[in-house]
Amino acid sequence: LFNKPKTGTLPAAPRPRLRLQMKVSYSLKLLVQLFVSALVALLIANSALGDQIPKYDRDLFGGWSDTDRDCQNMRHELLQKLSTAVVRFSENACRVTRGRWLDPYTDKVFFESRQLDIDHLVPLEYSWNRGAHSWTSQKRVQFANDPVNLFAVEKSVNRQKSAYGPAEWLPPNIKFRCQYILRFQRVIKVPCVQHTP
Repeated sequence: LFNKPKTGTLPAAPRPRLRLQMKVSYSLKLLVQLFVSALVALLIANSALGDQIPKYDRDLFGGWSDTDRDCQNMRHELLQKLSTAVVRFSENACRVTRGRWLDPYTDKVFFESRQLDIDHLVPLEYSWNRGAHSWTSQKRVQFANDPVNLFAVEKSVNRQKSAYGPAEWLPPNIKFRCQYILRFQRVIKVPCVQHTP
């Protein structure tokens, strides 16, 4: 009365989530390969400049600026801007002490500002070795305090990143890596930082 089921099973179709992960992984791999290729090409073109670059000095980029002179420097101005909750200040209202911050590098949430560093997406030493050594002092200070180049991130991850570019270091948060590379490229195009590794 009933048809006997056929033996054997059909191969399972790839799950949508798996296909998406494969596409993201492939896109990220391709993006990194293109970025590294560009870096290597420019390294060859600019290798003769290496001996002319002075030793990097962080002080030449100045400290955190306070352009509106409200006693809150760029670190604390940025912490206010990036917090997704009402922030709390120190007694003199010059420092942000508490808030709610999502670290894009780790995808973790933090509530204490002392747990965070303000990271330069394009590291200052990286930029120094790729053209910033020839900038004016004003331009270096402006670059060091440009919000477009700043993220509030976990201290340990910022120290781990050091002065590396995308060819040597990427955020542990895989979902943010493509955006990290694209933002990095966007920043170095604005102040004409050269793409040498």
